[in-house]
Amino acid sequence: MLTQDDNMLYLEKRNLEDMMETLINPKDITNYNRTDVELESFWIFCILVAGKNSDTTSRLVTKLLKNRGDKTPFEFIRSLKLTELRNYLVAHKTGQYDRIRKALFFSAKLNLRTCTRDDLMDIHGVGPKTARFFLLHSREFCDEVVLDTHILNWMRVKCDIKDAPKNTPQVPEKYAKYAGLCKYLMEIHYPGLTLAQADLMIWTEMSGRLD
Repeated sequence: MLTQDDNMLYLEKRNLEDMMETLINPKDITNYNRTDVELESFWIFCILVAGKNSDTTSRLVTKLLKNRGDKTPFEFIRSLKLTELRNYLVAHKTGQYDRIRKALFFSAKLNLRTCTRDDLMDIHGVGPKTARFFLLHSREFCDEVVLDTHILNWMRVKCDIKDAPKNTPQVPEKYAKYAGLCKYLMEIHYPGLTLAQADLMIWTEMSGRLD
């Protein structure tokens, strides 16, 4: 049974974690002028955040890259063998160790400034949502829509699109259908905002972060 002192130490640890400066700020995710370190860190965040809490993932990415020294994140990953990389992920309790290990290993060969959506989706464990999320929030003139659970829920609840799926469509034709509809709805509900700004606004609202 935990004592009062144990509880206090636990709360102090959580407060320190919450205050820790992170490489990624989920509330200010759009940046078209990232350095190489920032861009590679953001892509790693995109891989890890799928199905997870964004704040927790942000802290996890920061911890993962804490020991990289003067290397960029991709240089650090390339310096590890596959078994070493898996052990590193296990030590940091990332979960989904095989998917993330392969995704990071093969991603480290990419040029994130010139790669296409298809290049990203060719990476093991990277789907249409992850690839588009990265491009939307790192390239200024990206014309993509990220059909994550928040966006799809917004379409159903706020826009009365009853047949909007609950999960990200994996069939390209189905994704294109709802992405086109989503763009139209964003233009109506958020006139004057870019797709990236509308995406962040909807995420903020539907995740309960907006009063």
